[in-house]
Amino acid sequence: MVIIESIESGSLGERAGFQKGDRIHNINGNAVRDLIDFQVHTADSFLRFDVEREETFYEVDVEREAGESLGLVFEEVKLRNCNNKCVFCFIHQMPKGMRRSLYFEDDDFRLSFLHGSYVTLTNVKEKDIDRIIEQRLSPQYISVHATDPQLRQVMLGRRRSVVDILQRIEKLATNGIEMHTQVVVCPGWNDGQALSRTVEDLRRFYPAVRSVALVPVGLTRFRSKLPQLNPVTAEEAREYVELADGWGEGFVKELGERFVYAADELFLLLDRMPPAASYYDAFPQLENGIGMVRSFIDSWEHDKGQLPADWPGTHLGIVTGELGERFVRPIIEELGQTPGLDAELVVVKNDFFGTDITVSGLLTGKDILESIRGKQWDVGLLPPNCINGEGVTLDDMTVAQLQEKAGLRLMVGKYDLVASLLTFLKGTDEDKRGSGRQLSELGYYLGRQV
Repeated sequence: MVIIESIESGSLGERAGFQKGDRIHNINGNAVRDLIDFQVHTADSFLRFDVEREETFYEVDVEREAGESLGLVFEEVKLRNCNNKCVFCFIHQMPKGMRRSLYFEDDDFRLSFLHGSYVTLTNVKEKDIDRIIEQRLSPQYISVHATDPQLRQVMLGRRRSVVDILQRIEKLATNGIEMHTQVVVCPGWNDGQALSRTVEDLRRFYPAVRSVALVPVGLTRFRSKLPQLNPVTAEEAREYVELADGWGEGFVKELGERFVYAADELFLLLDRMPPAASYYDAFPQLENGIGMVRSFIDSWEHDKGQLPADWPGTHLGIVTGELGERFVRPIIEELGQTPGLDAELVVVKNDFFGTDITVSGLLTGKDILESIRGKQWDVGLLPPNCINGEGVTLDDMTVAQLQEKAGLRLMVGKYDLVASLLTFLKGTDEDKRGSGRQLSELGYYLGRQV
């Protein structure tokens, strides 16, 4: 069932007589387990709801026009947690004392459909696979890592064997579910022949399996009592990129698209700019860091003409991580040539998680603060991915707190730099929230509600 938390004023739900706290058990005779069931079963024009209110059951009949919203907001639904202990899991590499939600490992096929989260499909039963097929919860984003059953079991940290991932993929593929897969590449574990086998196995299910992303493992300094892993070196990054290029060129001839894509991080480890947009076909895994840098660069080139030719004596600061310096610095240098504009790039070193972590999305407020304190900017732009959807950093600093401690005006930037600068110039309201969506926004909570 789902529980109504609030109702939009003047909405169809209010006119139908729904009240806060109503528990919806069934719609047109179909059981409602969560938000997806609610969405699926309210697609009809005539709806009969079985509703529980203060231990009394009612039937509510509603006639709904196409596209009309019911205006119902629901209490959060419990999220499925992960039952793996992956050797590379980032959550296991975090220190104690951070906010509780950061330690929750989700592995929920519903989030995969709704939000593009990656799932291993190890904690689902056949009835869940059947539900994905029946309700057309497509696409699904799957963490494969290795298709060799024994190796995958080791990679996932499982003591007992799990259902062969290829069996799950085959059933979904046979029933028309689109899938996008990722391999977190760990040197000496699932690269080499194991990686070749994984790509060959997944290729058999194209076009249902539409893409494979090669993503380098990320390692923090908090890895005591965890399996020995090594970071991806520049030499290994070159090997992985060359493999992806070779496979991709062959698949373009065979399939019409690359199918295998190297993460932006692998190119940047080589001090090499990611390839042109044509490399990424339809950008099937953009949010996974596959083509995000190219998209950022191209949007700048396309839209920079919208910026004024002269600025009113503005000192601008741009904050990024060490990995972002390679592609952000040329843009900031170009921007700094504009009359009346002094643009400064600040590259933040990740002392909190360790110097092997170079992406901007894992910067903490403490490290940012140490890098920007004492600056004399009119405004500083923070990376959008280091501030979450509730407006706080990984170490629980709000943007307002960062501003106060640094003595600076700060904005959360967008992945479109021109759009961020125009927001500043127009003096419009600045959102202090980042790009990361919270699980609560998706209608899920992390365990027992307080």
